Amino acid sequence: MPGHDGTEPVTRDEILYRRIPASKGWYDDRNGVSPEAFDPRKNETGGISLFRSKYKTIQEVAKGPNRAGFFVAVLRADDLIKEGIRIVPRPDPPNVPGPVELPGLNCENRLTQEALERKVSLAKLCLRIEGPFPPSTD
Repeated sequence: MPGHDGTEPVTRDEILYRRIPASKGWYDDRNGVSPEAFDPRKNETGGISLFRSKYKTIQEVAKGPNRAGFFVAVLRADDLIKEGIRIVPRPDPPNVPGPVELPGLNCENRLTQEALERKVSLAKLCLRIEGPFPPSTD
């Protein structure tokens, strides 16, 4: 169906999810979420990845191999857009559509002042953190 393949632009009212490994200590109830939770991984060359809630549930995003499981950061697209953070749809066929990237924050520019400021902004813009979710291999 056109417009429902994950390539359509992200709308301001969309909710986005970022998976955070619980083993890293990047979130706790007392201190909240660390900007390091938004540090690009080595494979995030096009930008850090998030998922659109219209395509993936929090539980689906939280699945993955990690002995300690995952937290999921919840963000609103409008808040990111207001901060000047670009959101680009990046469906990953043949999987279910849903991934987006933030091209302004990638593994090549991760040590720049701009990237540091962007990670701080993302941490502040978190609506909430869900989890921890148990580890999963599927």
